[in-house]
Amino acid sequence: MNIKETIQELEQCLKDYTQTISVRTLEYTPFIVEVGALTVGTDDKGVVITENKRFPMQFAEKAVKEICTMTFSDCFGNKVQPKVFSKHECYSEQIERIQITINELKKAA
Repeated sequence: MNIKETIQELEQCLKDYTQTISVRTLEYTPFIVEVGALTVGTDDKGVVITENKRFPMQFAEKAVKEICTMTFSDCFGNKVQPKVFSKHECYSEQIERIQITINELKKAA
């Protein structure tokens, strides 16, 4: 993939994330849980997994409390504590990172 294609992909992602946080509705599942560089989700059977997704799974407060009691570790076996973010906070941070990346890529192009 060349730099221009990467910029276009990031700009689309930026647009998607901006639309996601612009919809301010009362949600029953407003939290996103991160473990290191991954987010927490569930598989088809409802088992908690870590994953790398563009739109991470969102959880209710009760599920977040349960997830935070679980043990996660990195590839070296070191314990990693889950971090909990609101949907708005999580996507806002991603938007900021993407904007910085786009700006740097445009300078390099």
